[in-house]
This record gives sequence, C-alpha cells and structure tokens, in this order.
Amino acid sequence: MKHSDVRALAPVMEVFASIQGEGAYVGEPQTFLRLRGCPLRCRWCDTPGSWRVRAADRARVGGRELADRDSAWATPFQAACWIKDAEAGALARTVSVTGGEPLMWPEFLLGLRSMVGERRLHLETAGAHPETLARVLDVFDHVSLDLKPDLDLDAPEEERMVEGEAPTSPTRERAPRTRAEWSAAREACLALVRDRDACGKIVVGGERAPADFAALFDEVERVHPKLLVILQPATPIASVPAPSRALLEAVVDLAAERGLATRVLPQVHRYLRMP
Repeated sequence: MKHSDVRALAPVMEVFASIQGEGAYVGEPQTFLRLRGCPLRCRWCDTPGSWRVRAADRARVGGRELADRDSAWATPFQAACWIKDAEAGALARTVSVTGGEPLMWPEFLLGLRSMVGERRLHLETAGAHPETLARVLDVFDHVSLDLKPDLDLDAPEEERMVEGEAPTSPTRERAPRTRAEWSAAREACLALVRDRDACGKIVVGGERAPADFAALFDEVERVHPKLLVILQPATPIASVPAPSRALLEAVVDLAAERGLATRVLPQVHRYLRMP
C-alpha cells in the first residue's frame, strides 16, 4: 500500500441505510458512514462506543459485523463498496458521514468524494476543528454543525483516542479545551459555512438553564445570522434528562430575540425505531 493510501485510511464503525433523524434534512432516506474516534466527551452522546479506536474493532455493514479477517480501517474505495452493500441494491442515496468525529480523518474525507461519484455528501461534525474543516469543506454538499455549550462536555485530558498501533494517525489539530477556545472554534466554523448549504444543531438537555445557550445564539447572530438553527431536545441518557416544555420555549424565545431561524426537532429516527 502506498504511503498516500495509508494516510487516507479511517476506522469505520458502521455503514447502514436509514432515515435522517436530525438536522435540516430530517426524514430523508440516507446512507450513513460512521467513523470511529472522537476527542470530545459530550454528556448526552448517544454513540459513546464511537469515541475510541481499538485493534479488535470490526465494522458493521448493513447490520452485519465483518469477519475477523476484515479490518475496520478502510480506504475511501473500500468504504464506497460498503456503502453499496448497505443499500442492498436500492437506489443510491445521499451519504452522510458521521461519527465519532469525521474531521479526525481529513485524508479519508478528501478521498471519499471521488469514490461516491455524483451523490450528495453530507458531513456531521462537532465543529471543533476549523482548520481541518477548511481543508475538506469543498468535498461536502452540506455541513451540519453541532454547536456545543462547553458545559455539556467532559474533556479527557490523558485518555488516548487510538489504542495500540494504528496504520495512520488522526488530525494533529487539537480540540478546544477552554471556553474561549470553544468560542473561537465555533465562530471560525460558522464563518466557513457562510454561503453554503449548512445548519447548526444545538442539543438542549433538561439540566440546562436558558442562559446557558445565550452565548451560542450571540455567536450565530454575529457570524452567520442566516443559519438555520435546529434545537434538539436531548433524548434522556445517563444523567442527562429531557428538557421541559418551559425550557424549550425559553430557549426558542432567546433565538427569536436575535432574529434567528429555528426549528425544534427531536431525534426522529428514535421515534421510528430506526438506527
């Protein structure tokens, strides 16, 4: 394998066809390519199994776990083959790349574009790595930014994301740690998606107060006031409860005071009992 091919590898967790349950394209049939590896620790994360990369990991394609002889580390070409397998002969769908945090693997993302042809390619990202986003932005037809209050994050300072030896390394761009770093990263990502097909998603947990979201709305108003903002009530998980109606209404009012276009959408795929 050439050195450039090794750099383009990414650890695939699963590939599956389903219905988009979040964001601006909610309800659209899509095929999902979920990558492993994430330096963040969101308290309401519904896929914590994607955080770390282990040597024994195997990808799941269309609900079937690959054999032990098949590595989860895939080239863009292999991922494109798995996408077709997951669709089981159905019409080609938009491909949504999610995680984990896809921006951990920029070379893979850059290579994926040519492998999926003219399909729409969507990116779901935490928006914690603006330099990497700038590198791969032209590859994607739509970007969904998670606008995260730093209060919702537990940062593992010493934990390694990739265990043992790996054929390639994640991006060297460090994720934000302080409130100021998070604000700078969000604003940089908001600026990057101006004049592009994009949305911002804010998860509203029941333990939060309306004021916790004011800084996020201020940033959107200042940098990208035309952005569609999706307010997503947290699906109850671990210690994070669902928000009350009063909290949701108060958060909606905060956005409206700034003239932002908002939608309140739960995780629709959960209600449909789909992956």
